[in-house]
Amino acid sequence: MSILSTAAPAEAEPLIVTICGTPGTGKTSLAATFPGPVFLIQTQGEKTPRDLPDDQVLVSIGETDSVKKLWEQLLALTTEDHPYKSVIIDSVTGLETLFAEDVLKSDLKAKSIQQAMGGYGAGRDAIAAMHGRVRKAAEIMRRRGINVVFIAHSDVVRIDPPDAEGYTQYSLRLHSKSMTPYVDSVDVVGFIKQATAIIGKDGEHKRAVATGERVLVTYLTPVAITKNRIGIEEDIPLERGVNPFAQWMGGATARSATVGNAQAKAAPKKTTEPKQTEEMEIVT
Repeated sequence: MSILSTAAPAEAEPLIVTICGTPGTGKTSLAATFPGPVFLIQTQGEKTPRDLPDDQVLVSIGETDSVKKLWEQLLALTTEDHPYKSVIIDSVTGLETLFAEDVLKSDLKAKSIQQAMGGYGAGRDAIAAMHGRVRKAAEIMRRRGINVVFIAHSDVVRIDPPDAEGYTQYSLRLHSKSMTPYVDSVDVVGFIKQATAIIGKDGEHKRAVATGERVLVTYLTPVAITKNRIGIEEDIPLERGVNPFAQWMGGATARSATVGNAQAKAAPKKTTEPKQTEEMEIVT
């Protein structure tokens, strides 16, 4: 029998999504609309939103205050039976700081990350490798039927393409080496912004003003690092308590996407276990 005889259309899977935006745009509130969410919180001092709908009580397994604790949390989420249908990491920007501190602790002679581990970019490479392990854990969780959402803060950066004029763009607040796991291979990179309207009479100078509404940009645009693999081509208006990706989620997560974290209160269901070698790579 030919190996090609096993070919079949791809089935809808849980999503791996990166959400970025400026402070106060509702990144965490959007993440909370994913079904059965559990939060890994790293951003020290930042409080969870208090204006969520009653059926979206945030569940957290504690502040991720060390790299060791992060690996323990990820190992539990990728190997143990639990009721959670979505894992929210808030935020990968905070993980960047956590990883840098861990690298510097391992090299007490280094005064900066540029000097760590002998210099020549070795410190940055070590941080990028840790982000890569987080992304690998996300893929294992996806195979267990779990959505994964990465939250990132944004910065404005300068882009100088070789074939066009330079411009500025909203980007993830991460070093370029650390950004790859959260952009290149995820299903969606979304940027939350305020909707704008153009006002002014014909013949007069017109200007854009914020309408007070929020939209999620997920298609290719020079304004921000955004992308998607699910065919979205327009801005998505954000509604309080409504998940904008519900129709694209695979399996049980699609059916439960509008009921907040109700799934988290259900009895644990047995899930497909990852290979032992993959488990060890998360924690070693």
